[in-house]
Amino acid sequence: MSPSSACSFRSALVVALALAPFTATACPCGPGAAPVTSLTTPDETFALRVSLAALTETATWDDRARAWPAPDGVRTRRVLVELAGAWRPWRHVELMALVGGAYTAADQPGVTVRAASLGDVSLRARWELHDGPAWRVALGGAVRAPTGSAVAGTLANGVAGLGLGAWELALGGEIARRRPDHGEIGLAAEAGVRAPADRAQGGTWTPGPRVSVTAFGAWRATPVLTWTASVSHVLELDAWRDGGRVDGSGARRTTVATGLNLRVASALWSASIAADPWIDGLGASATATVRATVGVTWVR
Repeated sequence: MSPSSACSFRSALVVALALAPFTATACPCGPGAAPVTSLTTPDETFALRVSLAALTETATWDDRARAWPAPDGVRTRRVLVELAGAWRPWRHVELMALVGGAYTAADQPGVTVRAASLGDVSLRARWELHDGPAWRVALGGAVRAPTGSAVAGTLANGVAGLGLGAWELALGGEIARRRPDHGEIGLAAEAGVRAPADRAQGGTWTPGPRVSVTAFGAWRATPVLTWTASVSHVLELDAWRDGGRVDGSGARRTTVATGLNLRVASALWSASIAADPWIDGLGASATATVRATVGVTWVR
């Protein structure tokens, strides 16, 4: 590993260490991750979801989009918990609330961090403009409150369990093509803007706007078993400090995921694995992770 890449990875680890005591929940690759994602169907009224994920950082991209493996002795792992509840006051409108927490274990030579944290709260709404047998079209919005905390100036589009440290307003949309009793393919996109946040050193820091795009598919293997797959890309533009843009502070990351959903009576059980392929050009100024998630959603 080159000295510059080792430095880049250690810088990313310093970010993780600094953020370890703080949390939020935002991740473009799990149920309820985007404003347009739903927990319920139009025929359901309430839903409650609990998920548990294990994550490890495997590599980093530098600011030139070059990928480097983790250096010896550097390791960051997290256990992430998310709780989400949803209610449909009308057939094609869903309201949702989410909160997450994390336990972080980070190590590098001479430094060890173990910390548990509770993080940001997100409130979301989804409106299904069309929900027919062949097509589904939906719009959504979300407000993320910085009830957790974060160090201003660090990667704000990181994994679930790290706080953003600023208010965020997001809008998104989804379109899916369906085949009855077979599955669907679709595309979802969202964009978020952040409010200025006070810095501990004085002045303000505004995380850069965020844009994400996800292509997804689902195949119904049996009436109760569904296989899912997705590819997503998240881009965060440069941040602003005290009214001036901080060149090179943006980041981006590509994630691929696959999973299975099993419906048993009123419960939907899910298991998935997601990875950020550490290939040159698929990310920049970000860490690559591998994560496994299990969850259950109760509906009525």
